Amino acid sequence: MEYVKWSVCNAWEDYLEGDCQLRVAQMDRLREHKYASVDISWLDEYCMKRFWEYVVQFYPMWVAPNVITMSGFFINLVTVLILACFSYDAKIAASSWAYFQAALGVFLYQTLDATDGKQARRTNSSSPLGELFDHGCDAMSQVLVTLNICYAMLLGQERYVVLFVTVSSVVLFYCAHWSTYCTGRLKFAKFDVTEAQMAILVILLVTSIFGTSFWTKQFLHISLKYVAIFISSLMCISQISDYLVDVVTGGVGKNGSTVADTSVLSPLIPLLMMITPFCMIYSKSVTAVYDDHITLFALCLGAVSTKATLRLILAHMSRSELAMWDWIYLSPLMMMLNQYYDLPLNEFYLLICATAITHDTQ
Repeated sequence: MEYVKWSVCNAWEDYLEGDCQLRVAQMDRLREHKYASVDISWLDEYCMKRFWEYVVQFYPMWVAPNVITMSGFFINLVTVLILACFSYDAKIAASSWAYFQAALGVFLYQTLDATDGKQARRTNSSSPLGELFDHGCDAMSQVLVTLNICYAMLLGQERYVVLFVTVSSVVLFYCAHWSTYCTGRLKFAKFDVTEAQMAILVILLVTSIFGTSFWTKQFLHISLKYVAIFISSLMCISQISDYLVDVVTGGVGKNGSTVADTSVLSPLIPLLMMITPFCMIYSKSVTAVYDDHITLFALCLGAVSTKATLRLILAHMSRSELAMWDWIYLSPLMMMLNQYYDLPLNEFYLLICATAITHDTQ
């Protein structure tokens, strides 16, 4: 018994040392990191920047930027969970006020997320750790914001649609930082985060006013929700393509490599590690457990993608080689092996355990 306890303690210490700690050289490079971006977003340039500059004037100077970041994430999380209580499987319409408070949550999250950096510069407290914390909250928030669409349009009524929308969102966010790892600067397109969040806000407000039946209305014999998904998919593919072009042609390291002088294709492996198991698990399930608990499934996927994206962001900021393996990948692999070998483990309880483990290892 003592040997087992000793082995577990050693394994945990090895995990903390190897997985959760940076080397001295990485810490030094992290301190040297300077945020760089290219922003040609329409709404940012012509409208929202002025609004955010106005809002930040009302923040007390003693308010830390990370408090603003966390407040935005917490508001987003709470409003999404309230909506999830009414439409957990994205098949049943919620009360109109639930959609309205979710829309308000998206707006407040966007405002707080956009002004935390301005508060940091205003108080002269900008730091690489603040940037890392901000991007980490964004990584999880983009899954939460995406779930709002699923609840508003009741996308859970059709199999694979929620999975498709969530995976698309996760891949797009990851590719944005993949491009950053190669080029050294974060790129915002003409239609980017702000525009997408505003579109989701409008979707929630429309649903609050006209109900979920609005999205079943026909346009050229096609439901409006599928028209919206089709247009969003085209824009998503276009943006991912732009990022991949930057990956292949924009590397600033030696011979067109990443900022860490590693292969520009190396981030593809973690991307496949976080996406492939979830797609296989969902498609091969013989029960409806993942459809009935699509919120839990999306949160599990979101936690895994957040950790993978954070590793990529940290590799960029510290100009380090990206680790190919993370213990968080073990949770979806465990569910996949349970299916493959037809083990007698209940898929629902396994999903709960996997979600708890993935959020605990963040």
